[in-house]
Amino acid sequence: MKNNLVNFDTLLSTTVSLLICFILGSAPSLAQEPSSPPTGRVKIASNFVQANGCHETSQQFVTKVPFNERLDRSYRGILDGIEVVETTGNNGHAFRNFTWNADGTISYQLYAKGAGTWINPPKAFGVTVGGGYCHRAEGGSQGVEIYAHYMVE
Repeated sequence: MKNNLVNFDTLLSTTVSLLICFILGSAPSLAQEPSSPPTGRVKIASNFVQANGCHETSQQFVTKVPFNERLDRSYRGILDGIEVVETTGNNGHAFRNFTWNADGTISYQLYAKGAGTWINPPKAFGVTVGGGYCHRAEGGSQGVEIYAHYMVE
């Protein structure tokens, strides 16, 4: 019975706290843009993919570019006003296909390929015996940080 009361008390205190925050207008909100436009170089994303040995992967990402009308388009990066900094990269890896979308976001892919040679299992009388393995397996990875370059007033 005591455990039920503790859980009820915790639930009640959490509910009251949230209600007070809502009444006072201080309820937390997610991913708000800053009230004033940023200036200079600002990190807007960090992304990472990895692949095990003898495997490869590619993943699509979409990143919102806040205040994209204020970008310094004279900065010639992967896209005008956008810089990509490689943070991790080993074995087969790439970042590619950067494009602007109509809604002010950018789309791109990260690719990683692990190293190694796949060895097929032996066959006995035409039947595969056991499983294959990756000889000299090493993982592959690709990590990037995306920066927006804004006009300085």
